[in-house]
Amino acid sequence: MNKMNVTIAVLLFVITTASVLFIQWGSLTEKGDKEPVFSDEFSLKELAQKNGIPPGELRHKLSHEVPMGREIPMKKPIKKLDIEQAKIIKALEHALESCNPFAFIIKYILWAVLSSVVVLLILQRKKIRVARKIIMVLVVAIFGIWLGATPSPMESIVKLFKYFAGMQGKPVTLAISFILFSLFSLWGAKLICSWGCQLGALQETLFNIPLFRKKYKFQIPFWLSLGVRLALFFVFFVLLFNIGVNVKNFVVYHHVNYFKIYHFEDLAKVALYSLPVLVIMSFFVFRPFCQFVCPFGLWAWILESLAINKIKIDQDKCIKCDKCVESCPTEAMKGIYQGKRKLFLPDCWSCGNCIEACPTDAISYGGERKVKSEE
Repeated sequence: MNKMNVTIAVLLFVITTASVLFIQWGSLTEKGDKEPVFSDEFSLKELAQKNGIPPGELRHKLSHEVPMGREIPMKKPIKKLDIEQAKIIKALEHALESCNPFAFIIKYILWAVLSSVVVLLILQRKKIRVARKIIMVLVVAIFGIWLGATPSPMESIVKLFKYFAGMQGKPVTLAISFILFSLFSLWGAKLICSWGCQLGALQETLFNIPLFRKKYKFQIPFWLSLGVRLALFFVFFVLLFNIGVNVKNFVVYHHVNYFKIYHFEDLAKVALYSLPVLVIMSFFVFRPFCQFVCPFGLWAWILESLAINKIKIDQDKCIKCDKCVESCPTEAMKGIYQGKRKLFLPDCWSCGNCIEACPTDAISYGGERKVKSEE
């Protein structure tokens, strides 16, 4: 077992545990459930301040309940607004709603444990596929159904940008969440996305159902998935910060946040109506949301070139049989195998299919790649 990875696993576990306890300590020490402070004498701005949330976040949540919610006056008393108080209270509760502190802590600690098991044990063995299929189902059950939609890798980066737009509070919490997910991704290429993401695991579980035997031959061109992901992030940035458009605090990713499938009542209308499309695509395309939409997937792809552990090929053992390329659910192994460039290869999900498919044990998961050059 690689001593460096063992050391990293221990350090990452300690850092993760200490970080989540630090940011959730206040919630853990509060007595009972905190009731929302509400009075119809308050303005929406005062209501937000009394409850310790940014006014922009309350307006954002209210826009889910009321048409044209973003245009509601923030300084006018609630009793003078033509809005049902029940909707305002519901928006307030959603704005106050955060991950249960115990669920939040358990989730991150389990992510650290799972990542350690994957790097130190599973990806170091020859038989990976069966173990991975079982883990995907467990991730859906534990990180999704049991522990809920939030936190999630996508949420960590979206909320960070929302904070800079004045919509989301507690910068320390947001920064630590983003840093932890980034550390997981730096330890192993797409490690948290591939093995720990509750939405990614759900898509892959559907993909693993053998409805279409030749699905691995249908791979999304990387230029297409990357182009769509970049374009969507650009639109998100422009609309969020009102750059050259008459829109403010509009969060594109909220409307395609399929993580909310684990908290179904919060699923946005666009996501709800398009959910059947995502489900059908997941049977035939490997993780379509991850490849085309997820902003953290985009960030994790950038970090791949810096990751400590990734797929590597022993140039002395490779016999150019192409079985690794055929077993890969994306174009990742094609890029690694051909070795035309070292930076910004197609997304590698560290799934281990190529390791298991290789007949000469030329492929492993570890440090710097050694790619067999063409003779």
